[in-house]
Amino acid sequence: MEEALRQRMLSPRFYPHHPETVREVQTHISHVFIAPPYVYKVKKPVDFGFLDFRTLARRCFFTFREWILNRRFSPDLYLEVLPITFDGTAYHLDGPGEQVEYALKMRQFDEARTMKHLIGEGKVGEKTIRALAAHLAGLHQKVPPVDPGAPWGSPDSVTFDCEENFQQLEPFIGPCVDRPVWRRVREGTLGFLARHRPLFELRHARGFVRECHGDLHTEHIILEGETIHIFDCIEFNKRFRFIDTISDLAFLVMELDFLGQGTLNDPLLDTYFSRIEDCWGPLLVDFYACYRATVRAKVHAFTAGDAGVPAPQRERSRELSRRYLGLAARLIERYHRPTLVITMGLSGTGKTTVARALAEASGMEVLRSDLLRKGETGKEGGTGAWNQGLYAPEARARVYREMFARAREILQGGRPVCLDASFLDRARREEALDLARETGANLLAIACHCDETVVAGRLHRRGVEGGDASDADYAIYQRQKARFEGWDPLPAYRCFSVDTTEGIPRDEIVLLSGFLKRDSS
Repeated sequence: MEEALRQRMLSPRFYPHHPETVREVQTHISHVFIAPPYVYKVKKPVDFGFLDFRTLARRCFFTFREWILNRRFSPDLYLEVLPITFDGTAYHLDGPGEQVEYALKMRQFDEARTMKHLIGEGKVGEKTIRALAAHLAGLHQKVPPVDPGAPWGSPDSVTFDCEENFQQLEPFIGPCVDRPVWRRVREGTLGFLARHRPLFELRHARGFVRECHGDLHTEHIILEGETIHIFDCIEFNKRFRFIDTISDLAFLVMELDFLGQGTLNDPLLDTYFSRIEDCWGPLLVDFYACYRATVRAKVHAFTAGDAGVPAPQRERSRELSRRYLGLAARLIERYHRPTLVITMGLSGTGKTTVARALAEASGMEVLRSDLLRKGETGKEGGTGAWNQGLYAPEARARVYREMFARAREILQGGRPVCLDASFLDRARREEALDLARETGANLLAIACHCDETVVAGRLHRRGVEGGDASDADYAIYQRQKARFEGWDPLPAYRCFSVDTTEGIPRDEIVLLSGFLKRDSS
């Protein structure tokens, strides 16, 4: 922007409504003039590779694009696009003369109502987070998936985006970036992509890549009473907007961590995944949160390197760039935590078979409650009667205590472990949650279910053939089913549903095992 135009836009007389004051805020790509009750945003003539605003025609196109796209989320905030003209003597807003720039006119909002500001004042709690999660889930469900043949959101596209981040951050090593941190985040990010490429392919094929917001951090969310406004989506690059829905969600996850509000991520993720059918998404939250932290580090590095930005703002951006990349490094460490797997479900639904298949694919140890109950051989005597003998409540409690004690030792040794049991009692599920928190382990609860006719046939064959450590029959299955009330307090994002009606889904087992092997967990 010409300095003469910038000074003109800082004058209240430039605007038809003659505001009392005008204040400017700069980002790495825009000049923002706050002229109450409106805001005018003008794009900078910059080229960062992933965006190119160097020509007036491109700035015009993307200003209109920004207006159109953001009205999907907040139509009452985005008002119109106005030309800025020059008549040979003076600049005008939608006046006579040649068009020299374009301004996006927005309704000014109370900056004290941004989510970031409210978090700083301690005014964002679980109720607000759950409402926001439900709102975001609704937005994602309304948007159709991209064409499966489109490149956006594919493994190659995601890899390109990640590599571009590190290439564009590299020149800032020293002033904004520590080389060892940059290297650790780069290796962890690209390593995850290489190991789990089939999962990214599955996400793309199954329609989880959609036209999202693309820049969903807490400064872009306004909470006005019960109304949620989301603004400033990505307009300048389709590959940043046509993304996996988890990439959108993970921006919030990352921001809450960054702002010291990580405890709010449990209700955020629980509400979101309870409203969207997406059992694979939770496995990618940490990856995309790391990606988002890296993007924020890059954006602040760009601002810090812009000589036209005031010195105090540049210094602040240098600090923020370092902090965001530090968070990305901490998120990388989550990949290396051991995983506590619990297979749960009614008798005959395939828990043990799933556990065994996971163990064979990943090499992890399985602790089976039926074997602990009867001894490692599974041949010690006892009764299979409902709630009696070896299956009395106090006996079941002892078995779970032993199983958790052994699992604790395995997890503390840095290895994954699977607990194969019904977990039909709420208290046992609470113990599993507590064990994961205590050991710092990831928790994956695999809920097995199956068509009842198939279950009946399995349990009948088991009784006839014998040789299994489990005493459950169809009568016990029916009693369990009558008592079953769901998997609370396990959050939705910790539960992975497996249908074993047609047998064990081998492809799913292979994908899951990739998160359990010691060299990729």
